[in-house]
Amino acid sequence: MSRSSAASLQSEEVVCCLCGDHRTIPFLEAPDRMHHVPGMFTLQRCATCGLIYQNPRPSIESFAAIYPANYEPYRPDYDLHPDWRRLCAFIERLQPQPGELLDVGAGAGAFLLAMRTVLPQWSVTGVEPNAQAADAVRRTGARVIQATLETAPLDGTVWDAITLWNVLEHLPDPLAALRRLRQLLRRGGFIYITVPLCDSWDARLCGAYWCGWELPRHFYAFERASLWRLIDAAGLVPYRSACLVGVEYHFTESLRLMINARVRRFAMRRLGVALTFSRPFRCLIRPYLWTAAQLKRCTALTVAVHAA
Repeated sequence: MSRSSAASLQSEEVVCCLCGDHRTIPFLEAPDRMHHVPGMFTLQRCATCGLIYQNPRPSIESFAAIYPANYEPYRPDYDLHPDWRRLCAFIERLQPQPGELLDVGAGAGAFLLAMRTVLPQWSVTGVEPNAQAADAVRRTGARVIQATLETAPLDGTVWDAITLWNVLEHLPDPLAALRRLRQLLRRGGFIYITVPLCDSWDARLCGAYWCGWELPRHFYAFERASLWRLIDAAGLVPYRSACLVGVEYHFTESLRLMINARVRRFAMRRLGVALTFSRPFRCLIRPYLWTAAQLKRCTALTVAVHAA
């Protein structure tokens, strides 16, 4: 284990979680454009199965250094965002009969609050390792287990639905996580996953400035093919998929990251960023966003899977 350029950040070498091979091909090196953790971080492509993962990557002991206190999912947000409504509707379409839902990586509880508002017949519980975020969940009145998925006392319980909204790419071993969750899934239940895909149109257009890289917090960069292989290796089968969340945000946020990195003059940089929020620009990109969503080529893909 070696120290990175940040004094409190330690890195570790890992192998591919999907096939176990250690041989890799360099894929991308980039800084933390979102929260500015010092250093450069490297994505490698597995030479055997093609999975893209961060290597070396921050060790578990360094999570406090890469997840700042102002990390957005940790901030309480009691507004019922349309994205949460769409996810609730997606669950209701597949599972009209209410049951028990486990939200892995619950953050400050925004989705749990949405479920209790939109689908109050469901019984919901969150798992969240961050103490600040778990406290925010408790303040909403929802149940939460403050633990990582690996350490959460979940054995012996079963759930009708398990959700991982933009969580899988953060986990040290997503294959082991999905295999454990499969054992916790009631017969006929679904696991719901939202992940950013690095072969999305947004990623291809924005390149190194795509917001979905989010190094060093994203340990994995899934492509559609590698996501399907991971799901299959976990003993799960895709049932339905859709682009439901962040359709406009991910594209415009990637453009803002590009502008901030490449436009040197402060006034022009501010103008460029402001334009991405403007109504004319949003109207201009609407056909692209609609087409990408219909063809499931937006940044974030939501997939419902069930046991094979």
